[in-house]
Amino acid sequence: MDSFFAQFSEYDISLLRLIHHNRFSLLDDVFYLISFTTSFVSIALLIAVLSTSIKLKSTEIRNKFFKILTVLLVSATLGWTLKNSIFRERPFVNYPDIVKLSEAGSSSFPSGHTIEAFAIALAFSTLFPRRKFIVPVFIWASLVAYSRMALGVHYPADVIAGIIIGVLISYSTIAIYLWIENKNKIINH
Repeated sequence: MDSFFAQFSEYDISLLRLIHHNRFSLLDDVFYLISFTTSFVSIALLIAVLSTSIKLKSTEIRNKFFKILTVLLVSATLGWTLKNSIFRERPFVNYPDIVKLSEAGSSSFPSGHTIEAFAIALAFSTLFPRRKFIVPVFIWASLVAYSRMALGVHYPADVIAGIIIGVLISYSTIAIYLWIENKNKIINH
């Protein structure tokens, strides 16, 4: 089992080195900004949905606001819990050739930025299934994920775990909401 983890770790750092050392360094500042748009974009999307629901006096859109808000809160809470339960050194700590180009908290695993970005992207695109929304939010989420590796603060495994966790949070949260809504329809009829 130890040899499996050693081999996995070697692939993880090799892929990180490939990404980090072959990044277009003129874009470091752009990726730094993209990396830290995560909460701002999440909150901006929530404000846009809430504002639209108020403007149109739409209960349906207001309900979508609460679903996205729940996804954001669950992703933040679960991300924080996992980062404080599973400790993994940041790549720049263990590998001198990986340069820290961004702020980074304590634990590397999983990528909290990636969890939030993909949770919000999936929730928003599921609730507003139009290509004009889906493509931009997933491009943004993918750029957030890539930026965390390019900036040297996360391993690829941290980012992949963040994508999986974010997608599962979003899918599960919306599925629970739909289950409750269907159950309420049955009870009220």
